[in-house]
Amino acid sequence: MQNSEKIGSYKILDKIGEGGMAEIYKAYQPALKRNVVMKKLKDPNREIIARFKKEALLSASFSQENVVAIYDFLYLNRAYYLVMEFVDGEDLRTLIDYAAPMSTNLAALIILEIARGLEYTHNQSIIHRDIKPSNILISEEGNVKLIDFGVAKDDTNIRLTMTGLIVGTPSYMSPEQAHGDPLGPQSDLYALGILLYEMLTGIKPFYGQNNTEILAKVVRSKYTPPHRINPEISFRLRRVIKKLLKKDKRSRYKTAAALIHDLEKCVPWQVRSRKKEIFAKMLDSLDKTAITHSDDTLKAAILERSTSWGWNAIHYSVLASVLISGWIIFAQFQKKELGYLKIDNPVKKIEVNIDDKKYFSLHARSNLLGPFLKGSHSIQASDPASNSTFISQTTISADDTSRVDVELFQNQTKAQIHFRVTPASAKIHIDGSALFLDEQNTLALPAGWHEVEITKTGYKPLKERRFFRAAESYIMNYSLVRK
Repeated sequence: MQNSEKIGSYKILDKIGEGGMAEIYKAYQPALKRNVVMKKLKDPNREIIARFKKEALLSASFSQENVVAIYDFLYLNRAYYLVMEFVDGEDLRTLIDYAAPMSTNLAALIILEIARGLEYTHNQSIIHRDIKPSNILISEEGNVKLIDFGVAKDDTNIRLTMTGLIVGTPSYMSPEQAHGDPLGPQSDLYALGILLYEMLTGIKPFYGQNNTEILAKVVRSKYTPPHRINPEISFRLRRVIKKLLKKDKRSRYKTAAALIHDLEKCVPWQVRSRKKEIFAKMLDSLDKTAITHSDDTLKAAILERSTSWGWNAIHYSVLASVLISGWIIFAQFQKKELGYLKIDNPVKKIEVNIDDKKYFSLHARSNLLGPFLKGSHSIQASDPASNSTFISQTTISADDTSRVDVELFQNQTKAQIHFRVTPASAKIHIDGSALFLDEQNTLALPAGWHEVEITKTGYKPLKERRFFRAAESYIMNYSLVRK
């Protein structure tokens, strides 16, 4: 949509965001002279439309200061729109990135406000299921708002998620959500524990290089205690975090009201009475010149292995002694029993087996391997591209390096590729060139990497890079999906 375009009675002002399901626009409603937010559903299918309508129906019934208000639901020009309250401020993701670790009072106040919103929705048997920083907004006036009930679940309609498997954001999931088990109010409260931990420490309790690694840590529920990272966290607040992050949901807070009760003990009433002023001041003083939220995986991995200073001193002293003793023993043993192999190969990458046991993938023309016990060793080196193999027997001397020159014959035999494509009339391209197959749909290709692309009008194209070995046969199955 272009700026100044009109959708119904609303005038589009600017595009302010985009997610996997919808585009987000700031718009103006002339009749009531107010700014609003419009969510436009993109790439709709039956399940997404149903989820979008469900968000509208669920949210339209909300009337609570910590839950964003829904104003309208439109279907115009074959597109769906959700019109909601415009919150002029920042999301919690931005605040964590630029201001974490936060003060204990500020972090507890924000969680307290979100808990009030969840208390309201939970009392209506609605579970949010995707509590995360980007779904929490804090306005310039100092209001905290919970948004995006697109994957929320109510007791009367559970059918929409049956095809979705696990719905939510891995870093903020509860163990039962990661398992795909039934969820309850305690699942949302678990996510609040993660938010509180992240605001107070600057890192997430469960981190990883990918979603699978994160979910595995969530299921185990092992994390570094937050006070080890931020000693200023009070004992009461530590207990709140610990209870929120219990692996067994039966051990967590039963309701948001119980959490609110404990959080109010952590924050003096004089502070709670000035919450809007505190939030507004925080946004006004937010410094976006330098991001504070660094890589969680690296940061948390270091912290996970750290302990108090005194224990570290003992630990490293013992470790140093063991290493020194071990090195002395190793040096003496190496002189009498151990040697090395230097392998020079004619190609850039080879795979090496030593004595049919030890495997190495070598990416340089000259490689030093070892140590190995002195004596005779069998060496097998293979070139993945030419599918050729070199076999040799060599003797390794103690405290010395033995050299092996790998010699590989050039296997020019091409790889045989048999294609099975659905629909059969789809076009096949190899390395950008159209392919003409024989009667058996078979093609001979030189060994190495090749780009395969399958296309047909009205279908989504498939494209991938594949490695083919010399003198080997492959059966490639492709099925195109209609757009």
